[in-house]
Amino acid sequence: MVEAVYFGTLIPLLFLVLVIQGEYRKLILFFTWGLTSAIIIYLINTLIDTYFVVNETLLLSQLIPLMEEFLKILPVFFLIKKKGKAYRYNIVRFAMASGIGFSILENYLYLSISASSGLGGSILFIITRSLTASLMHGSTTALIGYAIQIMHNYKFFSLFLSIGMYVLAASIHSIYNLLGLTKGLQVIAILIPVFLFMLEYYLFNFFGRKGVRWREPRAAVKSEMKGSTK
Repeated sequence: MVEAVYFGTLIPLLFLVLVIQGEYRKLILFFTWGLTSAIIIYLINTLIDTYFVVNETLLLSQLIPLMEEFLKILPVFFLIKKKGKAYRYNIVRFAMASGIGFSILENYLYLSISASSGLGGSILFIITRSLTASLMHGSTTALIGYAIQIMHNYKFFSLFLSIGMYVLAASIHSIYNLLGLTKGLQVIAILIPVFLFMLEYYLFNFFGRKGVRWREPRAAVKSEMKGSTK
């Protein structure tokens, strides 16, 4: 059934890619990669469950966050050396799109398992889980995307900065999973991605939206001035 959800979502997205251009196309492509990385993680988990004996808490709170954060951000690194103009935070948006795409399939898996066990049948639980998981995956991937954005804008590569942001993102992800597995601490787990997203939304200049709004009136004035001189 997981495969049906994956391909049922993937194929319409690919048709959408054909009819849009520019940054919107890239956003959809990164969203699609996030969805694809989720199915890869699902297959890896299946292999681990089949051939290895691993403590579930260790797997969910340490190994899985490291694997997920690596796969979600992987294609974004190819943008570091790409030539051409980049807006101030477009790579951050691409990274967040990948993380949110990942959360789509993960939410389905988690909610379907919870529903079958009788733990997650309420609409409130479904909305809360979907909200926090999408914010968590999007925000942690956006942290790494911010490091890549800095390297792209200033045309350098720092292994220390890349690994540092990756470890930070994986650590936040790990804490979220660990709190979610601990009875009585689930509320704190819910607050982490909400707080992280709000912090990023403010610090990253609304992901470039304010800068775009400020530039548009100036561009319009210049265009009008050129038109009047002809």
